[in-house]
Amino acid sequence: MANTSCKERFMKMRSSMSLNIIGAIILLLVVFGMIVSIIGYVSFTQAFKKEYSTSTYHMADTAASYVEGDFLNEYLQGRHMNEYHRTKAYLDDYCVKMNVSLVYVIVVDTSDYGRFVSIFNAVDNTVDNSEYKEWELGYQRNTTNDEYRQKYKKLYNKESPYETVYRTNPTDGAHPHITTMVPVHNIRNDVVAILCIQRPIREMDDATRPYVVTIGISTFVLALIVSALTAVFVDKQFVVPVSKVTEEATRFAKDNTKGEPLGE
Repeated sequence: MANTSCKERFMKMRSSMSLNIIGAIILLLVVFGMIVSIIGYVSFTQAFKKEYSTSTYHMADTAASYVEGDFLNEYLQGRHMNEYHRTKAYLDDYCVKMNVSLVYVIVVDTSDYGRFVSIFNAVDNTVDNSEYKEWELGYQRNTTNDEYRQKYKKLYNKESPYETVYRTNPTDGAHPHITTMVPVHNIRNDVVAILCIQRPIREMDDATRPYVVTIGISTFVLALIVSALTAVFVDKQFVVPVSKVTEEATRFAKDNTKGEPLGE
C-alpha cells in the first residue's frame, strides 16, 4: 500500500514538474513573441511611413513643376485663364494617374498662417471611396490646426524642402491618409504657394496586418515544437532518473538490501 502511495505521489510530481517547466517555457515564448511583434511593428511602421512620405514628396514635387508661381495672383483676378485651365487639367489628370485623393495648391496668409486661398483643387474620390468636394478658384478657409500652421510656416521660410502630416485616425469622417506639402516658387525663387497631395495610407494597414498574423502563427507553432522537445528532454534528463531513484528508495525501504548501481 505504501509502495502504491509512493508511486502515485511520484506520478503526480512527475506530471507537475513537466507541466511547470513546459508552461514556463511557453509563457516565455509568448512574452518573447509579443515583444518581437511590438518592436517589429513599430520599426516596420516607421520605415513604411518614411518611405511613403518620401515617395509622396516626389509626387508633390513633380506636380509643383506644373504650376506657374508668377501667375497665381493673376488667376485670382481672372486673368491668364487659358493657362489656368490648362494647368488645372494637368493636375486633374495627375491626381488620377498617381492614384491619390487630392492635389491642391493654396496661397497661405503669412501674417499668422491661419488662413489660405485655394488656387487649384483636383479630386479623385474613387481612390479611397471618399466624398471630397472640389474647391473653386478663390475659395477661402481657415487652416485646419496648429500642426498645419507650423508646417506652412516652415515651407514659406524655406526651413524644409517638404512637410508631411499623418492622420491615421481622423475624427472628421475622412479615411486615414497622409498629406505631403511642397513649396511653389516664382521666377525669383520666392515661395508663393504650397502644393499638397493627400494620399490614402490603407496600404500600411494592408502590409502590417499579414506581418502581425505571421508573427502570431510563428510564435504558436514555435511554442508547440519547443513544448514537445522540452517534454522529451525533461522526461529523459529529470523524470526518468528521479523515477529510478524513487523506485530504488521504495525498494530499499521495503527490503533493506543493497540493489543494483543506479549509474549517473
